[in-house]
Amino acid sequence: MLTSEQTKQYHDEGYVLLTSVFDDTDLARWRREADRLEAIVAPPEPDKPRLQVEPELDGGKAKLRMIEPLIDLSPVYRELSEDPRVLECVESIYEEPAFLFEDKINYKPARVGSGFPLHQDYSYWQEFSEKLLSVFIHIDDAPLETGCMKLIPGTHRMGLLPAKEDGHCIRTDAVDWDQMRTFESQAGDVLIFHCLTAHESDPNYSDTDRRAFVLSYNPQSDGNQYRYDDERLASYH
Repeated sequence: MLTSEQTKQYHDEGYVLLTSVFDDTDLARWRREADRLEAIVAPPEPDKPRLQVEPELDGGKAKLRMIEPLIDLSPVYRELSEDPRVLECVESIYEEPAFLFEDKINYKPARVGSGFPLHQDYSYWQEFSEKLLSVFIHIDDAPLETGCMKLIPGTHRMGLLPAKEDGHCIRTDAVDWDQMRTFESQAGDVLIFHCLTAHESDPNYSDTDRRAFVLSYNPQSDGNQYRYDDERLASYH
């Protein structure tokens, strides 16, 4: 469970970083599973269900950006979504049990892993709970050159910030960029952040992948809002 100081930080700043939550044995298992899932959905093509594909080719080859959802394809990652080391942290924040809302794996491949401009997840989730949070589990090390996570503390208390024409990416004049924090994290670290916390990541310029498993939850009192329909869940079975 989170300490009282960690819980306070989450509520005050909209995030908390937990270091060395998972060990090398866990990480090796999740890396093998990430490779297995990549093979299941191959070849990566933009029109295939569950997949996002990087817009830039790597040596003439398409590279996988994301699989979403995946726990129904993977007993290993389903187990992680129910792991007490995850759920007890989430429930410390909510002070009640939690429902899984979303599950995905970001591959952030070497050389062509794309960035994501500053945004708030709730801009995509406005029909759902305003208490949603995400648990970002680092499968690989995330030094700066891999496009590590960045966020601006306190933005979770500002509501939905003014967005650009796409309705999601935050206008440059809407935040204090000097407050941005960068998380050059290690494999096994976990970043938990509120659905209104503004965050971004740069492209992966390195020669190594920067994979992460991302779980989002809402409090049980807001009901089971798991967001994937049966057609999407049937793919690859």
